Amino acid sequence: MTKKCLSLLKCSRGVAYLEFAIILPFILALLMGSIEVSRYIIVSQKVEKTSITLSDVISQGKTISTSNLDNMIYASSQVMLPYTMAGNGYVIVSSVKQNGAYSAINPAVVDWQYKSTGTNGSWVQASKVGTVGATAALPSGMTLNDKDNVIVTELFYNFTPLFLSNGVISSAAIYKVSVFKPRLGDLSTLSSLHLQMLFEGASS
Repeated sequence: MTKKCLSLLKCSRGVAYLEFAIILPFILALLMGSIEVSRYIIVSQKVEKTSITLSDVISQGKTISTSNLDNMIYASSQVMLPYTMAGNGYVIVSSVKQNGAYSAINPAVVDWQYKSTGTNGSWVQASKVGTVGATAALPSGMTLNDKDNVIVTELFYNFTPLFLSNGVISSAAIYKVSVFKPRLGDLSTLSSLHLQMLFEGASS
């Protein structure tokens, strides 16, 4: 009996399985963490590219209207593929203008602001640039010259992990902002005329 017990204690069969079972959770956590970190980086880059693309396209117009912005933001969803904007992201476009020489008592203000629709949730945030008529908070302390006008595009995206919702990476709102100066016209006025004309044409 004693010899049998000793032989069992010396037996090393199955040790590899036991070791694998111990380290398996750590391997899975490392694998899922790598996937989530990679997804976060890719989505963040997509959000930044979409924000820059929108600002660039908007700033090339001679005039701007709400219907133009509707179409541009709809088209920009293609830049985000294979990730979707619907329900996950929204855009705030602001026109910021400096009237007179910049000073502490005469800062640039937000002329108009447009926000895309279709997104609701506790993660939705207000514009970090400011509200219409209020002092504009430009990125990196940027200041404008007299009569300068810039288009600021903010893109918020709700990143949701596939696996680690309460682990290494949690749900988070990715925020990217880009600033472009209009090249062909003064975009300090947001018009709804084009949209009205479409309605009038449809009703006539």
